[in-house]
Amino acid sequence: MIESVVRYIKNGKFANDLVFEKILEEQKGSFVDLEIIENQIFKETLKEMGISHLYSHQAKAYKLIKEGKNVLITTPTASGKTLCYNLPILEDIYLNGSKALYLFPIKALGYDQKEKLEDFANKIPLFDFKVEVIDGDTDKKKRRKILTNPPDIIISNVDILHYSILPKITEWETFLKDLKYIVVDELHIYRGVFGSHVRNIFQRLKRFLPHLQIITASATIGNAKEFARDLFDIDFEHINENGAPSSKKYFLFFNPETVPAANLSSYFMKIFIESGIKTLCFTKSRIQTETIYRRLISDVNVKKDSISSYRAGFLPEERRAIEKNFRDGKLKGVIATSAFELGIDIGGIDATIILGFPGSLMSLWQRAGRGGRNGNESLIILIATNDALDQYFVKNPDKLLSSSFEDALIDIDNEIIQKQHIQCAAFEKPISNSEYYYNHYSRIIDNMLESKELFQDEENRVIVTFKNYPHKEVDLRASGNTYTIMMNNIIIGTNSAKKAYTENHIGAIYLHRGETFIVEKIDHSKREIHVKPANPNYYTRPLVEKQTAILKIHKETNISNFNCKYVDLLVTEHLTGYEKIAEKTGEKLGKVDIETEPIQFETKGIVIEIPETQLIGNLMGSIHAIEHAIIAMIPTEILCDRNDIGGISYPAHPQTGKISIFLYDGYPGGIGITKRVFDKIEKILQITLLNIKNCQCETGCPACIISPKCGSGNYPLDKNGATALLEFILNKKSDTKKVSNSVHKDDILVFDIETKYSANEVGGWKNAHKMGVAILVAYSFKKDDYLIFYEKDMRFFEDIIKNAKALIGFNIINFDFKVLSAYLSINKKHSIILDILHDIKNITGKRFSLNNIAKATLNIQKCADGLQSLQWYKEGNFDKIIEYCKKDVEITYKVFEYGIQHKKVYCDNKGLKITIPVNWNYVFM
Repeated sequence: MIESVVRYIKNGKFANDLVFEKILEEQKGSFVDLEIIENQIFKETLKEMGISHLYSHQAKAYKLIKEGKNVLITTPTASGKTLCYNLPILEDIYLNGSKALYLFPIKALGYDQKEKLEDFANKIPLFDFKVEVIDGDTDKKKRRKILTNPPDIIISNVDILHYSILPKITEWETFLKDLKYIVVDELHIYRGVFGSHVRNIFQRLKRFLPHLQIITASATIGNAKEFARDLFDIDFEHINENGAPSSKKYFLFFNPETVPAANLSSYFMKIFIESGIKTLCFTKSRIQTETIYRRLISDVNVKKDSISSYRAGFLPEERRAIEKNFRDGKLKGVIATSAFELGIDIGGIDATIILGFPGSLMSLWQRAGRGGRNGNESLIILIATNDALDQYFVKNPDKLLSSSFEDALIDIDNEIIQKQHIQCAAFEKPISNSEYYYNHYSRIIDNMLESKELFQDEENRVIVTFKNYPHKEVDLRASGNTYTIMMNNIIIGTNSAKKAYTENHIGAIYLHRGETFIVEKIDHSKREIHVKPANPNYYTRPLVEKQTAILKIHKETNISNFNCKYVDLLVTEHLTGYEKIAEKTGEKLGKVDIETEPIQFETKGIVIEIPETQLIGNLMGSIHAIEHAIIAMIPTEILCDRNDIGGISYPAHPQTGKISIFLYDGYPGGIGITKRVFDKIEKILQITLLNIKNCQCETGCPACIISPKCGSGNYPLDKNGATALLEFILNKKSDTKKVSNSVHKDDILVFDIETKYSANEVGGWKNAHKMGVAILVAYSFKKDDYLIFYEKDMRFFEDIIKNAKALIGFNIINFDFKVLSAYLSINKKHSIILDILHDIKNITGKRFSLNNIAKATLNIQKCADGLQSLQWYKEGNFDKIIEYCKKDVEITYKVFEYGIQHKKVYCDNKGLKITIPVNWNYVFM
């Protein structure tokens, strides 16, 4: 059947779009006799199950686990990794009454494993075996019952380990006293910021159970042993030789030119379903998943109940029903995001369609491995999109089969995450200054003692926290609180706060199981997103303004004609609106401005500094294009998603004074991506240059420099300029003349404005641009003097701020800049911007007035208020407005000065003077 379908496709109407094909021949297995198993009953049981031998890697795992070794297994998908640990662990439970804790990253894998364990144990005579699942769906009553008489194996996840086991360890004592094994499946999932949290969770667990035996299994990654050691802080015996046989696979790679890639996926899905071929289609986004599903169910020849979409955001009961129906054969096709990439048992898949290179070779072959699980032939179809990474492999298809797998990584030095877990550790058990945990984190713990985040006993022997259950403040996936998506007060989905900021804003289009909705209201207090049914002809794309400031330089290197620094960064991202994009043509239909609060975080990043150079073309367009192109190529070297990386470019950054391209980890504290990029920067830039030069487009396209997530709508971009500039910095052309291209910006301004009209007079705060400037006062660090500007002077003020290194104020982002937008254009990339109100709100989660901060910090207060200033304007009394505005600037300056000197300011909170730590020194860097 598969061979005939392959022939049909190769001779069909899209045959010309086939760019690469390969037959992956059947592989013979390597087997070991069952005699290595110690217990005769287990040998006989396996034979009754139809298992007459073990694969060689299963036999090796059995032996090492029985010897008490920590074992890492990285054989391919469908190679029998589960039996590697189930066999020796069940045998030990049967003979010695040991206990095990199995941890899985998703609930479906846990329930799938429970069925397999029970099926195996039920075949063993006189084996009174119990296994239970404890996860977020397990109610307190059932959990207490399980822990009162604990089973042999508990299946759970790292969330339960963090939120329940460690903080409530006495409730788990009966189970933990006999715990010998921890199994961590799908190890590769625990990378990035999630992995940094998991590393710290296991460091805390070791304080109670230092001698656990850990068995872990993973998809194939480039640095598996190093990654496992970083995650668990122990050494492993690594099993990576695969003894399992594999069936014949047909691999076809398409680069569609006459139809969109998603349409080609739908075409193949329809053919396979009509041919009785069980098919799984992987997409790269929720929108793609729902779009393909909607297109298929609108076809009269496709039975709606024979296919389904599957993605994050579905309710648990929806996901489990889809998994069961697919496994039982009721569903013939499923369109899914990466959720089905993991080892959920969904039966034998005949064909796998992968829409778009999934970002890593590891993910590609993990998805491809879902097919042919019953020893039958299978088909893998990879369909390239216009994405730069996809098109890189279109030009180099052999690399799909010959390249090494990417390295997985975590940031083991993320202090933001470490401080959170130290608080949790101190809650779970006082930290002794003689224990390993203290020695491991002594520098951070001492700093936390100094800042009164932790406290010592009278004799300075143990350390405690006064926080009550600090675990709830730890977001393991750095995604923020979960928002529920509601339609007529019925929950239809969920999304993380991090994604909801740009995906589910007011006016955003939301797709769910073939239906289209529009976001009409957001209730942040209840974390609810309310949508209503819609039938638009467009989708939405967010517009985000970004700003970076260098806080600290860790290391730097000079290569060819550029300098690269690995740095700490302060990043500000501000959703300012969205574009409407025509669903069928991709044409921009319009832009909508919206009001949102900026988000701000500290992270790790690199800055590529380029010296003065003569450049033919648009400088901003050239470096913007390079920024996009680098981000697209990073996943060829490092296991990550382009959405994990942010970027911003400056023709002249106010701190470096040079052409500067910033790339940063898109999570607070960093996740280690740009640290690796720094080490490989020259190679990544060379790959980037080749990809741009080899692209056949004239002015730039998604295959080279256009980004699907650009916050400025991919404007401006200059492909030719990007090529020329990359050739220069990589020293590919030696005759480029140097000319001055930098702008020296050295003044720092603290400013405030008083308006002509109130918000009520112009129709609300959304019309701040209509409020008009009565007076603007700015304090100049360079002149050490106050500058006074009337409304007629706004153009003069514009010239001054273009040469300012930094702009400082109180509520300038959401007020002053909006008032000024009626008079001038403020390019926030030209200057460092410190909004003290916003920074303090970002630290505390609360808004405090300037009067509150000034009185608590300096015991000074404002001399009037805004309403009085409006009255003075109506009376024409500009002298009093100037005096009042000048006083506000002086207070703002003194608060800033105090914060610089003392690294803190104060606020009054219900009569208590509270310390707010601040880090404003970057303004001077």
